[in-house]
Amino acid sequence: MNFEAIVARARSLRPGPDGAGRMRVCVSAIGESTIAPAVLAVFNGWAEKKGMKEKIVAVGSFGYYDLEPIVIIEKSGQPTVLYRNVNEETASLLIRDCLEGNNLRADIALCTTSEQGVEGIPRAKDLPLFSLQYRIALRNCGLTDPEDINEYVAGHDGYAALAKVLRMSPVDVVEEVRKSRLRGRGGAGYVTADKWTVVRESEGDAKYVICNGVDGDPSAQTARLLLEGDPHAVLEGLLIAAYAVGASRCIVAVATGNGTALARLGKALAQMREYGLLGEKILDSTFSCDIEVREVTRSLVAGEETALLRSLEGKQPMPSLRESNEVASEFEGTPTLINNIETLVNVSAIIRRGAEWFDRLGTKTSAGSKVVTLSGSVVHGFTVEVPFGTELGTIVREIGGGADDGSPIKAVQFGGPTGAYFSISELSIPIDYEAIRASGSVIGWGTIEVIPGGTCAVEMTERLVSYLQSESCGKCVFCREGTFQMSDILKDIAEDEGKALDLDLLAELGAQMQVGSICGFGRSAPNPVLSSIRLFRHEYDIHIKEKKCPWK
Repeated sequence: MNFEAIVARARSLRPGPDGAGRMRVCVSAIGESTIAPAVLAVFNGWAEKKGMKEKIVAVGSFGYYDLEPIVIIEKSGQPTVLYRNVNEETASLLIRDCLEGNNLRADIALCTTSEQGVEGIPRAKDLPLFSLQYRIALRNCGLTDPEDINEYVAGHDGYAALAKVLRMSPVDVVEEVRKSRLRGRGGAGYVTADKWTVVRESEGDAKYVICNGVDGDPSAQTARLLLEGDPHAVLEGLLIAAYAVGASRCIVAVATGNGTALARLGKALAQMREYGLLGEKILDSTFSCDIEVREVTRSLVAGEETALLRSLEGKQPMPSLRESNEVASEFEGTPTLINNIETLVNVSAIIRRGAEWFDRLGTKTSAGSKVVTLSGSVVHGFTVEVPFGTELGTIVREIGGGADDGSPIKAVQFGGPTGAYFSISELSIPIDYEAIRASGSVIGWGTIEVIPGGTCAVEMTERLVSYLQSESCGKCVFCREGTFQMSDILKDIAEDEGKALDLDLLAELGAQMQVGSICGFGRSAPNPVLSSIRLFRHEYDIHIKEKKCPWK
């Protein structure tokens, strides 16, 4: 089946959004929501009686978790309105007043997408949650039915990018990605086109492309959000990468236990096969490729490529020693490209909209946007996508709403458990690969942990390093012994048994780990310790000299 036939079929099968009687209700929530199914049932029950059940759509999460379930109502002659925290009772009210009547219920509305605005309802563009974002990777999350390929194709130009690249040479595809300045979103920030070129030029009849769809950081939500909310965008980017590097086999690595993501991926792959988007001669081209899904155990170390490969092989995730500039890997003895899930979803957008469009976004060194998840003691633990160059403080205050207990923020940790701490006076630092690296931190999984005032810096750091020590695979001495010794020393200080030389010893251990550890986990594990001592040295001194906690 060629692409034109797929589009025609998708349009005929997708409930049309046009026409004088247009009506559509979307219920958005994360997969584990217990309220959303009940809300959906209320709308479906009403729609069945009206003979328009297809107008009710279950969509994935926007990433605005404490506002869910979010209901979007589109109706002819009325502006589109989003409603927050909808339950069975408010769903019934929306049916009576909004769907059957013309009352938009401003009292329970979140916002409207209307440019003209609605009295009593804020415009989305006037709210920081929306105005500060630029959603590329998350562009369809919360807006599309993740279990319907027709919705993706007809409603979001799905697989148009794949059809486009199949009319290009693989070399030209790589160069288009190079012009966009896309860098890997997995944390290291390698130039994506460089990685693709190495794999493409590697010798071998069989090649793999692996999508790392595992959120190694427990606070991260990027992979889950994309797999549950927009699986076809992930799979399209994966096929584009496979075509560009000459691979015929692909794997999506998914964290064990994510049942919703696994189910939606399985359904998406079945739909792709039905449409001729997998297997032999995809879209009547010479390109043949297949995709499989494999579960792996979530761990911080598995974020490193060679450790992920071992995990996929059913082994303990342990990194292999590699050259500092080595970007190619091998799976089952074949050249293998490993890309983060966020990277691949950006690829399909870049091909469809053009490298120049993407290149104009962000900063001089970091093009595009980055998905970040707010966590810790913050009012709104959202997952959002902001342009590179956005300041940490802007995200924490304007989108996150500050500390959840209303207290002054003590610090912010950026980049995940191995990221550095930043004081409240340092939150003007922009999210940018070079700026973050220069500050002594990492982009990592893009998580922002908010630390409230009144938190003891020593105890906070000791708990974190104890966790890092438990996550170390134990392969290399620097990481295994370094995290153990750091945890032990910090525990002594926290229990008021520290010594004057302990801080110098922590600094020396950290410096050695940064240069001697095999993988990025071990090299970045000292970041929270070193930054904590730099920012809150006086608290360490009180614990050591006065044998007490300054906050108790």
